[in-house]
Amino acid sequence: SGLTLAVGLVVDNAVVVLENIFRFREDGYDGKKAAVLGAQEVATPVIVSTLTTLVVLLPVLFVPGIAGFLFQDLALTVSFALVMSTLAALSIIPLLSSKFFARADSKSTSDEAKGKVKRKNAVVRFLERRFDRLDAWYVSVLGRVLKRSGVVVVGAVLLFGASVPLFYTLGGEFFPPVDENAFILNVKREPGVNLFELQNTIFQVEQIIQREVPEARLIVSDYGDKRGVEGADNPGGYQGTVRVELVPKNERRRGQFEITAATLRALQDVPGAEIREVRENPLNPDGNDGLIVNIYGFDLDRKRDLATGVQQALIRLDGIAGATSSADEGRPELRVVMDRERISRLNMTTSQVANAVSDAVRGSVATTFVERGVEYAVLVQLDAEDRRDSRALENILIRTPGGNWMPLQNLARIERYQGPSNILRINQERVTEVAVDIGDLDLRTATDRTIALLNSLEWPDGYRYDIGGTAEEQAESFRFLMIAFVIAAILAYMVMASQFESLLEPLIIIVTIPLALTGVLLILFLTQTPVSVTAMIGLILLSGIVVNNGIVMIDYIKVLQSRGIDRLDAVIRGASRRLRPILMTAATTILSMVPLALELGAGSETWSPMARTVIVGLTASTLLMLLVVPALYYIVNGWVEKLGFDAVHKIDPLLDETNSEEQKA
Repeated sequence: SGLTLAVGLVVDNAVVVLENIFRFREDGYDGKKAAVLGAQEVATPVIVSTLTTLVVLLPVLFVPGIAGFLFQDLALTVSFALVMSTLAALSIIPLLSSKFFARADSKSTSDEAKGKVKRKNAVVRFLERRFDRLDAWYVSVLGRVLKRSGVVVVGAVLLFGASVPLFYTLGGEFFPPVDENAFILNVKREPGVNLFELQNTIFQVEQIIQREVPEARLIVSDYGDKRGVEGADNPGGYQGTVRVELVPKNERRRGQFEITAATLRALQDVPGAEIREVRENPLNPDGNDGLIVNIYGFDLDRKRDLATGVQQALIRLDGIAGATSSADEGRPELRVVMDRERISRLNMTTSQVANAVSDAVRGSVATTFVERGVEYAVLVQLDAEDRRDSRALENILIRTPGGNWMPLQNLARIERYQGPSNILRINQERVTEVAVDIGDLDLRTATDRTIALLNSLEWPDGYRYDIGGTAEEQAESFRFLMIAFVIAAILAYMVMASQFESLLEPLIIIVTIPLALTGVLLILFLTQTPVSVTAMIGLILLSGIVVNNGIVMIDYIKVLQSRGIDRLDAVIRGASRRLRPILMTAATTILSMVPLALELGAGSETWSPMARTVIVGLTASTLLMLLVVPALYYIVNGWVEKLGFDAVHKIDPLLDETNSEEQKA
């Protein structure tokens, strides 16, 4: 994506320089002179516009978290590409232009000597006529606009104000969902279910998937209890996962999310199973995706009651598809409660009783024997039938120090208990998680509704909640990206203030950012695209791109004023003179982002919001700034002049050339 964006940006400076050189050629200058004067006249605005883009990308390098990690490479790629393109535009482009035009001049002189008349081809003549008509129309419209400058500026402000409410109708998500050619289903039975029952349920799920998903390329199931690291993530032995690999996107008609939704509907008839989609997020370090409510507190029973209440309230919430609590994921256990007084009377310890029970249930290695060089361990334990019945466990015989045998029920009692499957901790504090299935809701809307619900509940002293999962990462990333956006605008203003030697005139160019934001909000609203991290990055990039056209235009208007042209004519001539490079540079950047916006290829859904943001924002800003910026400059420059200040404070970059030509004359 960084290279895609750089393709459109790196040619902008070259377009501005080359177009200005061509303008001098049209005014009758020879190739070498046109190359020198054309590059010299626009060198300063080209450098300043590049600096504004660079300082806008600078805050992105310091954004913490996943967003900063992902977009640092993009910022560095675009930054270095812009620096090299600027050097090339101010050195190689004039050099090659002088050589090219010098050859064209010599050929033209030779043709004139031979009496040949060179005619332009039909395409060139057609484009020239179109540009001439567009330029004439723009000059006519601009002349009428400047007579009503106040109306135009007020209209732009009202347009921006009318577009702001659109932001509150947009959803928000961390990253756009991507078609990964696969989906994962979590199949859960009741705690304590027999392994064979769980296996039958998994087989039913697989058969339904094979029938309902012809696009499936591979189905892999994983279920049962595990030990070690895998067992820590999936304890209990009453659930499993089914991973479905799909054929490539271009070989199927249905998308991944459509297939997943249809599959979940078909799996609703599986008896005794709770089946949901597992949305893995590799960008989230803790592996939790979606919206999670973390409940903190000391008493486990009280915390379980709070989690159950939150879970039931969330299920009733509009738009929420479901909710599951980690407090409900316990596993049945048998707890042996020792009678310490009776055990001590027999001169025994509780550890002796516990070891006897463990040897009977789990077994103990009594001896080993060797047969044909192979050593075998002899494991002694109760028969499987006796171990399966909890009442039979009460009759386990335990030998006392006196040599007598006594049943376990005389020394302890066995109680049924539901223990936790795993113990979750955050910052050394035990926590109960309530995972929210947001269904078709976007993440930001679901988070806002959940927080409003949680705030309406009564929380006892010592108990609290916070939002975790992807929702937490999204809120943090959005906060830092908004800070980066504000800092980027401030840095761009500082660069322009140093260029124009004014604190007021850079504000005229900053106006192009709200104009771009108007287009961004409109396209996100029309396409129902939620605001994501990639869209925010596009907005930050846009704040550095859109000001470039304003810098080029305002700088040339001030150059014309420094040559003694009155304000009205300078604004009209300067804006019309920069019309062609502004349209060309905007077109190159817009066209370079079209492939990303069209979501061509796998994984392109991630970058399409950024592409749409840049395309529509730059289009709206370009079209509006061609009228708003000249009108606003005309008003502000007039105020400065009426207040008695220097309204120009600009030195003509071609002043030395003009003076030398006058001396020669």
